[in-house]
Amino acid sequence: MRELEESTKKKLFGTAALICVVLLAIASFGDLAISNTVINYNSTVGTVFQTFGEFPVYLIFVLCGEIAMAYALRHSEEKLFAGTLFIGGFALSAWQLKQYLNEISSYALSALKNIHAGKPMGLANSDAATVKLSAGAALILWIVVYVIITLLVQYWMGKQDNDQLTRYLIVAVFASLTVWFALEVNLALKDYWGRVRPYELNASQKDFTPWFHPNGVNGHKSFPSGHSMAGTLCIVFSWFAVQTKLRKRLWITGIVYAILLALSRVLIGAHFFSDVTFSVFLTATIIFVMRELYDRLVSDDLKL
Repeated sequence: MRELEESTKKKLFGTAALICVVLLAIASFGDLAISNTVINYNSTVGTVFQTFGEFPVYLIFVLCGEIAMAYALRHSEEKLFAGTLFIGGFALSAWQLKQYLNEISSYALSALKNIHAGKPMGLANSDAATVKLSAGAALILWIVVYVIITLLVQYWMGKQDNDQLTRYLIVAVFASLTVWFALEVNLALKDYWGRVRPYELNASQKDFTPWFHPNGVNGHKSFPSGHSMAGTLCIVFSWFAVQTKLRKRLWITGIVYAILLALSRVLIGAHFFSDVTFSVFLTATIIFVMRELYDRLVSDDLKL
């Protein structure tokens, strides 16, 4: 946050880094024991977070796309630029919403399928959509939700003057880049580390590997946690707040949400403690760097 002094930023970052190192040190010896102790595949909290928890990734993209559309509509006289920007914003917002609805429907239907089969409801596949809505139902749900979101965001943007809308667009560009970069780093590490998830361990658990041991590409994707990355990105919503008090509240809410989501992933058996710890700190670092770039590169009169 730009209101923080440099010394305060250093203290916060140093404290976060120290906590991360301590927790990873604990996880180096206790990862498997922690999971074996706390796993509850029937956890309602874990299942709810698993199903809906990744919304920050998708909804930040949706919001940014909608802002781009609003800016394009405001500058409709510049037909080539406005038309291209509008199409790009629409494609981004519509596609990301579709992806999110596909994800939550897959997790929700998987949970219901598990219950019907007499299995723990939270024992869902975290790496592939195994159950889907019918094409017709998915299309109707997508259209209805997208129309509602579009009406709300366009009404909000319509109340902004040209200068304020420009400021929102600049924030949207940085926010989109932040989410994209966090996603790419997370996915690359997942593939390279090839760590088996807790619920994928064999009966003897001999296929468990510590977090500092990359296994190469093998189809397993436990380290680092994607949900924890998404939860930490909830902090980025604070960038869109104009009032300082609201910005701080959203910032704190994002941190709390990240922690709760991370713990839920350990509880439901989708990740080890080190998976979520590393993911939260890595994503927070990316957010910090991107926010610093915004503060340094954007002039004060163009900032929210």
